[in-house]
Amino acid sequence: MKPRQVSRVGRIFADGRRIDEALRLAARDAIRKHEQHNAPVVVWRDGGIAWVPPRELNVKASRKTTRARRLAKRGS
Repeated sequence: MKPRQVSRVGRIFADGRRIDEALRLAARDAIRKHEQHNAPVVVWRDGGIAWVPPRELNVKASRKTTRARRLAKRGS
């Protein structure tokens, strides 16, 4: 029996690091936008939703990494 080839997407999902990085960057950018508009962020806390001012959330002020920008451009 021939071994089954795994697609590129299958490899990305199996590894998971790119997905984790994309989610981390998306969350950071969303919090930044909430901060710019002085809007609270809805989070899940203690079994329910909570409205938290963005300044209370820990977000690094650095810009997207070069690698993350490259990945976003490629659509990976």
